[in-house]
Amino acid sequence: MTVRALFERNSFALDYYQREYTWTRHEVGTLIDDLAQKFLDQWDILHDRDEVGHYAPYFLGPYVYHESGGRTFLVDGQQRVTTLHLVLIYLRQLLLDQDMGIYASELERLTYTARHGKRSFKVGGPEELARARLLNSLVGDWNGLAGFTLPDDAHVSVRNLHDRSREIDGEFPEVLRGEALVPFVRWLLDRVCLVGIRALGQENGREIFVSMNDRGLRLNHVDLLKGHLFRRVGPQARKELGEAWAGMLARLTTADTDSPETGTPSAYVRSFLLARYAQFDDTSAGAAPAGPASTDAAEIGRAAHEWILRNDLQLGLGHPAGARDFVRRLTDTSKRYCELLGARRRYRPDLASVYFNGHNGIDDQFTLLLCVVSPDDPDETFARKCSMVASFLDLVYVRRCVNNLPVQRRDLDEIIHRLIPLLRICRTVEDVAVVLGRETSLLEYDFRELATFGMRANNRRLVRYLLSRMTAHVQRACEGGDHEYGFLRGARDYEIEHVWANRFERHRDDVETRAEFYIRRNRLGALLLLPKSVNASFRDDPYEKKVEHYYAENRLAASLHPKSRRRNTPFTHYLRESGLERAFRPCETFGVPEIERRQHLYRLLCEEVWNPARLGFRLPAIDLPAPAPEPSASRRRYGVELVDLIRVGLVAPNTKIFRTVKGEIHFATVEEDGRIRVAATGQAYHSLSAAGIAVAGTKACAGWDVWRVEREGAVIPLKRLREEALTRGLIPRS
Repeated sequence: MTVRALFERNSFALDYYQREYTWTRHEVGTLIDDLAQKFLDQWDILHDRDEVGHYAPYFLGPYVYHESGGRTFLVDGQQRVTTLHLVLIYLRQLLLDQDMGIYASELERLTYTARHGKRSFKVGGPEELARARLLNSLVGDWNGLAGFTLPDDAHVSVRNLHDRSREIDGEFPEVLRGEALVPFVRWLLDRVCLVGIRALGQENGREIFVSMNDRGLRLNHVDLLKGHLFRRVGPQARKELGEAWAGMLARLTTADTDSPETGTPSAYVRSFLLARYAQFDDTSAGAAPAGPASTDAAEIGRAAHEWILRNDLQLGLGHPAGARDFVRRLTDTSKRYCELLGARRRYRPDLASVYFNGHNGIDDQFTLLLCVVSPDDPDETFARKCSMVASFLDLVYVRRCVNNLPVQRRDLDEIIHRLIPLLRICRTVEDVAVVLGRETSLLEYDFRELATFGMRANNRRLVRYLLSRMTAHVQRACEGGDHEYGFLRGARDYEIEHVWANRFERHRDDVETRAEFYIRRNRLGALLLLPKSVNASFRDDPYEKKVEHYYAENRLAASLHPKSRRRNTPFTHYLRESGLERAFRPCETFGVPEIERRQHLYRLLCEEVWNPARLGFRLPAIDLPAPAPEPSASRRRYGVELVDLIRVGLVAPNTKIFRTVKGEIHFATVEEDGRIRVAATGQAYHSLSAAGIAVAGTKACAGWDVWRVEREGAVIPLKRLREEALTRGLIPRS
């Protein structure tokens, strides 16, 4: 049954014995990633939309159900079906953002039915009323949730649905937000399939559910791997290694983690093999969107035990001693792996960046961390190595975000896979520091783009993260202690505060238009972090009243007040030590000049928080030449970039382009490296789609269609120039 037929023909409910909706961000991300990968392997920008109907199908597995009273009760498969339902609602929003109303209407019919002004959603549960309220808010306003607030006592399924809806944006590939969106939706509906197994009734369904979840479990990859390895050693060694193996499984299956996938034995074995043994090179970069990984990575991901069978001689498993040593390394390293899983969930100052990466959804960090983990390292050495590696990923994530570069899993995997061979040969803390210092010096993006950075519809989570880290940094510098967790997820529930209240009429002397008002109001320099309860009490007050409240809050907020330096030795000492005395200027009023000064301060603070030397990296003694910016492997794989048109002379550097949104014209400039700098905000974007999304305040945009250029007196879409380049053979197809 196709996804279209699944939701056309059924209205789903859950039986009393079903568990709650429990999928995590990792599992939702994996489903989206699998679907995207299968589609993008076949998609071509020159394909007509009808060609999607001939793409290879993708099988999502079985679901078990019984029917009663006109509803389909899910026995098994509710996690996938519920997630698909949520994804379809999200895709409808993306289609509306691209003005694809016909296709959006299709998804409306598949996700709910409407009668007498009331929506009945295609997937329900015991908590149906609360779920319906959430889903109604998602349909009405995915970004703002139409005023919906998650109750403190919300059902676990509703809470998880809410949280996954907030995270889908970060997991959904950027390439699918552009021209590929409509073809992807058509493929998903008509070429992605499931198999339904119908039970005879409720009781028969319960029996099947119990049978499928309690009995007849097949051997998994780890069980098969154990059988292969233990055949290579003698009886005495089997007994000794068996105890170590059992201990490893016990640790992994009881690991305290909110990401079940990373806590499973199979996930650990995959990460261990990738970190220690897989071969990585650049030769396959054009053939796979995952980046510079050899086929080893894909094979280990599919079936780790089969990969070991094919490579046992290279791994040294051809004799008993080699097999014994391999099992010892695997089981001993699992202790450190579980420690890292715990640090991802519970904040530890010595492994703070492991927690930060977990907060930002970088679960693949564990593979890179295992590259430098040795079971023989003392605790301090282990923590210092892992802290530096995790801090490097955090630095890359933040720098990419502020430069408006994608940070989906596949983009970070390219970086992780490239680093694995370099880090796995490191033995000491100094070795790790030298490698990461060199890699940091080669990064082509820094914090300069913060000069124009601001909050948009799709980066609120990042802005909150930046504010949390800067606020905690200043607080610690003045008071000592560790404040990161408190501002990020502490009990006081901090939220973003706009220094400018949402009152355009108050700032007519500062800005000319309402659009400019919102740009200035959302600049990073015009934002603070305050407790939700405090912020709610005065958010509409003018600045002169607000600043009195700021003075009683954290040091970064209080620094706006003219009295912030009076009899405040810890703060003034920090200013002298950091060299930020001029940057931390108090503000009696808060207009455009103050926002720009504050913007500069925040850039300096970010450079201080993510200072490579402060993170422990050993920077090279001489400056290394920065690599020329070029599209990532995944972007090269999926088509033509604007920089390609510049290279062949069809678009000149500094060309002006424009698009229209709701009758308003937005201008941008094409820079020499292919970035698109938007005139209104001054921010630069790496793709036409990303720039189009930013100016429209949406989540999707077919950039090549909407951006236009004047050529010989005629206005044409940039898509026309791309077609010309391909037709004339100026740009080779990958």
